[in-house]
Amino acid sequence: MTQVHREPWEEIDETQLTLAELCVYRTRRKAVELYLKGETAKEILCATGLKKIAAARLWERCNRVDPETGKSRGFQALVPRSKIKRFIR
Repeated sequence: MTQVHREPWEEIDETQLTLAELCVYRTRRKAVELYLKGETAKEILCATGLKKIAAARLWERCNRVDPETGKSRGFQALVPRSKIKRFIR
């Protein structure tokens, strides 16, 4: 069972997402929420179509600290094509 204490993440403005992005975001978010509740791999797969290892990786991505703000990326990391690192040349 995965027990995690974390600060509440900022909500995403879903009105700014396209329909395709919204579907992917909601699926990813549900998978992460189920993972954090400690649901089984089968339950996560049935509810979202994602494997438990994928949900774990998504959670790790959300939990990474943004170097500019010093805060976790949170739900923003679940948005398709959202930038995690700024490109520096």
